[in-house]
Amino acid sequence: MLTTLFALALAQGPSPAATQTPPYRYRLEVRTSREVDQSAVGRPKLSEGLATTALISVVTRDSADGIVAEATVDSLTLDPSGALADQLRNNPGLARSARGARVSQYIVRGRIHGPPVFSDSTNQALGAVAQALAVLFPSLRRGAKVGEGWSDTTNIVAGNASQTQQPQTNGQVISVWKVVGNEGNALVLDGSSTTHTKTDDPTHGQSMTLSGTTREHVVIPPAGPLRRATIETANDMAISVPGMSTPIPGKTTASLSLVPLP
Repeated sequence: MLTTLFALALAQGPSPAATQTPPYRYRLEVRTSREVDQSAVGRPKLSEGLATTALISVVTRDSADGIVAEATVDSLTLDPSGALADQLRNNPGLARSARGARVSQYIVRGRIHGPPVFSDSTNQALGAVAQALAVLFPSLRRGAKVGEGWSDTTNIVAGNASQTQQPQTNGQVISVWKVVGNEGNALVLDGSSTTHTKTDDPTHGQSMTLSGTTREHVVIPPAGPLRRATIETANDMAISVPGMSTPIPGKTTASLSLVPLP
């Protein structure tokens, strides 16, 4: 219901009384890679990657009990490798069609509520922009002092337990943060986290375990989106397949950078 109401509100646009901020502009870079050793099933090693570079403009406006953050794509380029290069070769206009597209997110008291809403839900290139919005509006403490630190534990439960044939993901993320300095009126934070998840796919009888680490460096002002951010993640995964005694190993890496523009 929340998603439906949110989508209707976006379609109608902001009300005359809504307060909208001037646009914040960023250069966004997202790089991902994946390697899967398929030799145990007689297949070649899978290796693929994607680099996304975009210029985005972000505005926020008041909405009910929170705000709507909306990112508009000013430009976007894709640089694929491996298997992804073959897929994108069949869709050469994907990056071009992303220009002018919008991604919106509802935020209440500093926390994201519901999934992002896309002006073009068919364009997978906008996934990187949705990631950027989540990074720009983190649920971090904004009133901390230099030298202070804390830890958070987040339990992951994804999927509908009543839908027994749908994939289910369970796990935990443990994050540690420390305020390492100031940049004007903004706080500079360093963070690290460990992730452990398991995804079960009853339809195909498969399961995947994932263990990873993430390092973050962010600059967060007293209000509004982050001033800048860099994130690096590395994961080890193991895919269990029926009839195989040894799981199929794999690795993924990802990085995200957000730099403000004049």
